[in-house]
Amino acid sequence: MLRFALTRLTLVVPTFIGITLLVHRRLFDARIRSTSSFGDIAILLLLYAQLILGLASIGVSLDHLDGHEMVKFMTWAQGILTLQPGVADLIANAHPIFKAHLFLGMTIFLVFPFTRLVHVWSAPIWYLGRRGYQVVRSDGRRPAASRARPVPAE
Repeated sequence: MLRFALTRLTLVVPTFIGITLLVHRRLFDARIRSTSSFGDIAILLLLYAQLILGLASIGVSLDHLDGHEMVKFMTWAQGILTLQPGVADLIANAHPIFKAHLFLGMTIFLVFPFTRLVHVWSAPIWYLGRRGYQVVRSDGRRPAASRARPVPAE
């Protein structure tokens, strides 16, 4: 179980760094902030909070190295998916960090269809076989025709 906690920690650190960079870019880059909706920022902050709760749960998990607590959560999740009544009693005595982590996770599942995160389900596989091309963005100072290749003088 200790190895499991250390593995989680090694996976969380790069994720924490990456989502910190994403949050900073989304909030402090003026161009990206102007195209971001409330839902884009909210779901990113929810994911950030979920990651922090997951990171905080590592320390609590070290108090339960026998795995009994995790078996309770697995049984709870199976009960939720199979619509078993009374399954909430399994996690009634769980640590509040675990409960908050579960609540926020279910909240993310509820909100993500209404944000751009829903595009994770529509990944275009055909991108893998396409020919490469470069997207050129205009800064608005010159008309697009003037950026065409110059014609040799006669």
